[in-house]
Amino acid sequence: MKKTALTYFALSSLSLAAHAQSSVTLYGIVDAGLGYTSGQRVADTKGAPGKPVVYRNASNYGFASGTWSGDRWGLKGKEDLGGGLAAVFQLENGFNIGTGQMGQGGREFGRQAWMGLSSEKFGRLTLGRQYDPIVDFVGTISAGTFLTGMGAHPGDLDNIDNQARESNSIKYTSPSFSGFQFGALYGFGNQAGSVKNQSTWSVGGQYTNGPFAIGAAYMQANNAYGANGGAWTGAYDGTFASSINEGFASARNQQIVAAASTYQIGPVTLGVSYSNTQYKPGSFSLFTAKETFNSAGLTVAYQVTSALRLAAGYDYTQGSSINGAPAPKYNQVNLASYYFLSKRTALYGLVGYQKASGKTLDMSGNTVNATASVGDVGNGISSASNVQTLVRVGIRQTF
Repeated sequence: MKKTALTYFALSSLSLAAHAQSSVTLYGIVDAGLGYTSGQRVADTKGAPGKPVVYRNASNYGFASGTWSGDRWGLKGKEDLGGGLAAVFQLENGFNIGTGQMGQGGREFGRQAWMGLSSEKFGRLTLGRQYDPIVDFVGTISAGTFLTGMGAHPGDLDNIDNQARESNSIKYTSPSFSGFQFGALYGFGNQAGSVKNQSTWSVGGQYTNGPFAIGAAYMQANNAYGANGGAWTGAYDGTFASSINEGFASARNQQIVAAASTYQIGPVTLGVSYSNTQYKPGSFSLFTAKETFNSAGLTVAYQVTSALRLAAGYDYTQGSSINGAPAPKYNQVNLASYYFLSKRTALYGLVGYQKASGKTLDMSGNTVNATASVGDVGNGISSASNVQTLVRVGIRQTF
């Protein structure tokens, strides 16, 4: 009887030890509220080369899902393999809390889906659908940290606000070396007969020292060549869902250089950001000369009390001239307030205003007037005019 009890105790101890070395965590964010948009474009005609779409503006009052943070739920797993090595994975689903529909094109785990190995000494190597180093090292200290996606550079054309992910990718992230960390990603296009078509690669790094942080990254995404160009269905999702840059979706490739920095002075955090986004044409493109957008932003956040935080920001974006027409320009101002009811639950109010000028391209390659599109595409639809105002109030809870 004693031997049986001892055996049971030993086996139970081993089971508990094994369980302690492995873990799976369920987590998520639910975010819902109400919103107003001064003008969302509604198409009255179909477009074609030489015949731009005729849009009209319509104001919108209604339910708003995932304004501060995209609604999501996910699973994180880790298994200790010994010697500082662990097997890791993350599966993350995005959804609309207002309708229950899945996001990211209806993917079950469209936000993230990856697995790999993590070493305390050598870093982490992962494979799957992942964020690129722009998101990892620039996005984590950009305006979106203080102003949500509404404060992103217009249309999130530089992906700092993680509009796009890289599928079929392999990524390396280093350990931290006295505050410095770097990483690299390669997304396979999976195109028969070509290694380059629809592939993506990116590198970046971040340095943090007390109240100071700075990050920079580079990304290049290659479109397919030939008649099927413009699909962006390989490794890279693309960032062409707004009037800011939809006319350049037929680009042969997209290149982004992005950087951001923050400095905290007591309850005040100051931030700056910059990006250079280039679209290079190919034989199938609807434009013939390289188009470049430069974006710069300033942010300030003030922690008034432990529960109340206020923030403001200004962004300026300018593209290069198209066919000799006035260059497109975008001025954007954002205000934000957050009140934390607890560590997990907070109320928020957001305002964004943008004014556009100059000329750009539409989806059919026609030269048209530039129109406003506040923040990232997750928060609204482009305007039919050169001005747009967004207002959002809501509640967010994490778990």
